[in-house]
Amino acid sequence: MLLWSTMLLHANDGALQAIREAGGIVRSVGGGLEIEFQRRGKAMGDEALGQVALLGELVLSLNLRGTRTTDEGLRHLSGLSNLGRLHLERTGISDGGMAHLAGLTRLEYLNLYGTGITDAGLAHLEAMPKLQRLYVWQTEVTDDGCDNLVRTLPDLKIVRGVNLDKVAADAVARKEKTKKEEKKVERVDLKWVPARTETPPRSKGGGTLSSISIKNTRDEIVKLYWVEYGGGLKYYAEIAGGATLTRGSFSKATWLITDLNEEPLGYFIATVEPSQVVVPK
Repeated sequence: MLLWSTMLLHANDGALQAIREAGGIVRSVGGGLEIEFQRRGKAMGDEALGQVALLGELVLSLNLRGTRTTDEGLRHLSGLSNLGRLHLERTGISDGGMAHLAGLTRLEYLNLYGTGITDAGLAHLEAMPKLQRLYVWQTEVTDDGCDNLVRTLPDLKIVRGVNLDKVAADAVARKEKTKKEEKKVERVDLKWVPARTETPPRSKGGGTLSSISIKNTRDEIVKLYWVEYGGGLKYYAEIAGGATLTRGSFSKATWLITDLNEEPLGYFIATVEPSQVVVPK
């Protein structure tokens, strides 16, 4: 199997080069490939997916979050027979493109957050017997549509999402009512982990709501992202140079700081206690 994979990779050197030129990052995982465009390749269009299609069964994971992918581009994915994870959040896809995914029978994870998908699009997922996790935050999907799909795929967990900002803000407001305004909150210092080549760990569920203060000691603006449970990134705020942002957070949540070009600078993980972290210069 390994020899066969190596032969296929050499046969598709041109496709790999084209993917990298389009901003794609290619990694070897489990005898196959993990390809992501969400960091450097957001300007890529449907044509880049034609190059991904040439890699066929080698592609195990594909991240198109925030790219210009459309329904037409999804046609190229139908031949990725071993694809297990697919990120399509914040792309331009709609129900019309979902039919091209019906043949991805090994897909276990699908993220449709922030797309135009409706219940009609979900119907195409009934042909995915291994699908275990589906994210439909901020889509047109309804409870009835989710219920219908789960009846066909009883092992599937559908995450419809919560408004984390509102939940956190309400909880912080309740806590503030029990304290005097003059009382300073004692905060725990969080560990700042500088950016490395590896991806920050995903947030873990089951945390306790608290708050974090983030002090940006750099001269320029930075961006704050929440690392979602599925590994994607959700933008939350910009923090001006020299400014401090205080916001709600669940413990076990991972937060990523990038510069304005979305290059990672470092990350930190929230704790149960009210905490603080410094973004170094």
